[in-house]
Amino acid sequence: MISPAERRKAAADKAYELLGGIDIPPGAALVATGSLATNTMAPHSDIDALLICEPGIEVPESLWYPLWESKMRADTAVRTVDECAQVAASDITAAFGMLEMKHLRGEEALTQRAREAVLQQWRVMVRKNFEQILDTAIARWRRSGSVVSMTRPDIKHGRGGLRDIQLIQALALGNVCDPPQLDAEMQLLLDVRTLLHHTTRRARDVLDPEFAVDIAIELGFEDRYSLATTLAHNARSIDAALAKALQQGRDLVPRRFVRAQPRKPIDVDVVEVAGEVALARKARLEDPWLPLRVGASSVRTGLPIAKNVWKQLEQTPTPPQLWPKSAVTDFFAVLSSAEHTIRVVRELDEHGHWSNVVPWWDAIRDRMPREPIHIHTIDQHCLEVVALCAQQGVEVPRPDLLALAALFHDIAKGQNRPHAALGAEYVTEMAARLQLPLRDQQVVSTLVAEHTTIFELLQHNDPQDPSLAEQFLDCLNFDPLALQLMEVLVESDSKGTGPGVWTPMRAHNVAQVCQQARSNLNQLCFIAPHISHQASLALIPDATSSNEATVQWSGEYLRAIVRVLALIAAKNWNITQAALVVDDDGVRAEFQVRNHTGTAFDPVEFNQAYNSGVFSSLPDLDPGPVATAWQGDVLEVRTLDRRAALGACIGALPEVQWLSQQLRGGTMIAQCKLVDGFDRAKVERDVTRVLSNGYHGYVQP
Repeated sequence: MISPAERRKAAADKAYELLGGIDIPPGAALVATGSLATNTMAPHSDIDALLICEPGIEVPESLWYPLWESKMRADTAVRTVDECAQVAASDITAAFGMLEMKHLRGEEALTQRAREAVLQQWRVMVRKNFEQILDTAIARWRRSGSVVSMTRPDIKHGRGGLRDIQLIQALALGNVCDPPQLDAEMQLLLDVRTLLHHTTRRARDVLDPEFAVDIAIELGFEDRYSLATTLAHNARSIDAALAKALQQGRDLVPRRFVRAQPRKPIDVDVVEVAGEVALARKARLEDPWLPLRVGASSVRTGLPIAKNVWKQLEQTPTPPQLWPKSAVTDFFAVLSSAEHTIRVVRELDEHGHWSNVVPWWDAIRDRMPREPIHIHTIDQHCLEVVALCAQQGVEVPRPDLLALAALFHDIAKGQNRPHAALGAEYVTEMAARLQLPLRDQQVVSTLVAEHTTIFELLQHNDPQDPSLAEQFLDCLNFDPLALQLMEVLVESDSKGTGPGVWTPMRAHNVAQVCQQARSNLNQLCFIAPHISHQASLALIPDATSSNEATVQWSGEYLRAIVRVLALIAAKNWNITQAALVVDDDGVRAEFQVRNHTGTAFDPVEFNQAYNSGVFSSLPDLDPGPVATAWQGDVLEVRTLDRRAALGACIGALPEVQWLSQQLRGGTMIAQCKLVDGFDRAKVERDVTRVLSNGYHGYVQP
């Protein structure tokens, strides 16, 4: 059997033979660049050749005829030494190829001059345009995906692939990082790419499962899944080496202005420094929930996590089995962003913190799915589904339970039992650790256990059959909440599997069954909150948590509540739960708040600040998504959690009998019973306008 190395040598020998037929004019040099120069040429790689000549030398048009007539793909050019340097200064991709020049024939001194000119120009450009080099790599990753998480990885261009090794080598030649030690990783990628070219008989860099089977066997792996696991492991090593190289480059690139950056508190022991999430100077590293709080802060703010944070977090202990309320809030915050959740979870996992909070994650990390329609590894697929569910966070009544079910729906794949049933056991145990109520545990367990049921029913039944909806409801225990969440979960699961899975026909059939099921259920019944206190104002710190407290307030009329809400917003406290009741005695309200600043609660100072009257209007409200739903005269409002959102909602409402609010992940959910005589269309229009558009300089009426 011919080895991959022998196939690469044969391809290079053929290229050298073709280049040997080129007539080089006097005063010129023929050099190889790219894969031919670095001895990494696959059977169907391009032949990269460059003729370097002195200015004024005439080059015949027939120079490259031997290459063109061979019908092999070739990338050729004719340049002077100065032109080589100019191209290296203006084209990053071309510069990569010319950094490694292999002299073939002609004036060797000319080749040496060109090599030195390109290298000198590259070292200048690396320091001058470092961020542009990084942007080019990011654009490539977005096009090609990641070798770690794709079931069809791009061996050459994907993140953690051959191009990234080339980038590290180029940065090392630019004297901004240490040379990489990635020989084994590079060897496997080269062998896979070589056999991929040989198997497909064309230039191909995407490793599809049908080709991976034979390649894995030829390379001595048990099956394609073992090959994929090794590739993913190597890609992580390459990605980590690149991250280290980029950090070294940033540290070495000169900065014109170096000033002490202000430190803005984000959460307990977490601050913002120079546009990044960092730790406070005296952060309590003995806190096991600090990594999760860092991740939640990054998701909430959209800021990247500073690289030095991870080294500091290595000292944090393993979290206990039972979670405090603050950690549960942070966990659901991490899962609440369509834009940032995947990035943050990947970083937490890369540095060993995610499996501390989700111990079942180790079993699916980098695991290839058995179903060919999947385009991601199982762990990446779960995160993709979580992110898709987060896009509809304000459209569902319990986005936190939806996110938890999405995270666990395929977490048991690869075991010896049906993954849905085993996953339901896992998510139930996780919900118990989170100390969720029994009702919530039952809902997430049902969602995971039955997330494939509707497609199994549709496979053998007419979607218009009324009995189909009854069967589906029976599987969901006739739970209206489970039905609402399941409809979103199955759509997100299909979309996260791969293109063409969530078809218009499938969407229509699922919607039809769920609509029929909803019509078969009784209407929901909302219960007014009960508030017994009579305190005009009180701040009661939580005895079990240093950063949580209860605010009690009462007043003569509803609009007066703006003063206490404005004070809470000014202190940057987050309202995790609220309730208010309006009756003949006036208005009574309770707010469960969380202190993100890390300072202690001071009831005396809180009362003094309230009585001063300084805080009489709400701060600016940022725009955000909003959804509304009616159940009789009860309005439910779901919107992105942000400062002043609850106060803005109350200000847009007419008179209410009661209101309750809860924070679920990154979504604020408020339910309010309105006093008779309201205009439903106007109420919905006013609430939607204020919460979706936001405002600046808004004063509560």
